[in-house]
Amino acid sequence: MPQLVLLTNAVHPRALARLEEEVAVRVAPATDEGTLVREVATADALLVRAPITPAVLRAGVRLKIVARHGVGLDFIPVADATAQGLPVTYTPDANTESVAEHVVGAMIALAHHFPQGDHAVRSGNWERRHKLIGVDLKGRTLGIVGVGRIGSRVAEICHAAFGMRILGFDPGLPPETIRAHGAEPVDLAVLLSESEFVTVHCPLTNATKGLIGPQAFEQLRRGAYFINAARGPIVDSGALAAAIQSGQVRAAMLDVFAHEPPDPTDPLLRLEQVLLTPHSAAHTDEALMRMGLDAAEDILRVLRGEPPRYCVNPEVLTK
Repeated sequence: MPQLVLLTNAVHPRALARLEEEVAVRVAPATDEGTLVREVATADALLVRAPITPAVLRAGVRLKIVARHGVGLDFIPVADATAQGLPVTYTPDANTESVAEHVVGAMIALAHHFPQGDHAVRSGNWERRHKLIGVDLKGRTLGIVGVGRIGSRVAEICHAAFGMRILGFDPGLPPETIRAHGAEPVDLAVLLSESEFVTVHCPLTNATKGLIGPQAFEQLRRGAYFINAARGPIVDSGALAAAIQSGQVRAAMLDVFAHEPPDPTDPLLRLEQVLLTPHSAAHTDEALMRMGLDAAEDILRVLRGEPPRYCVNPEVLTK
């Protein structure tokens, strides 16, 4: 009987075909804890595209690997997996370009009033064009919170295309690395006070949850543009809404939310200065293919008894 890989959600057809060359594949009918606990019981590998709980891991008595389709490890209780001796893999390079392009596109859309202009034309309010006065990106200051793969790619694009000054805050990186990634290392308060555009690219951890809250928005340069395509809980959504309503933030783009999907009563959904996308920054054909294939290859490697390429808890591999 072939080994079984359980998918929490469907993956790119090329990734599915690659898995089916060597193993059996089943997609879970739903992603709630009860369903996944039941489905994972006979699985040899779990490919994660939706948040899972420790109970799901405990139910996976045959599991040999848990593979993240993407970068954010907040979807997986890594400590619990490590305690069970399960390697956890991810796809660190697969979505860099797609998310970076999404963010740069959002910067242009906000600066040039794309959402408001679209609404004006559709509603017959042509004369509103005289009030939609935007700004050029050229020569502006961009602050990047989290100067890893995606943040550094955003820095590269914005510096090359628009000649922007790039400030970077990342306590996990030494200053020389931040400089090598194309940004001037500064502390968060300086970044917020000097940046005309701010974009968030740090992972969600205990240290970054609520990092951009009321105090941060008070420190922010008045009239700045704000973008979050990292994780929703990094930003205090209530504080962001208040900052937009007061004019402290001129406009914002959010691809991620504290609760997904967001509550229909969330005030951010009612503000026309906010451009919203449904956690889809990495949803290009190319990124989905890369994420699926990278996750599939590490699953197949482990099921063949080989070490994975992108393991976040390598200590389990020596046991």
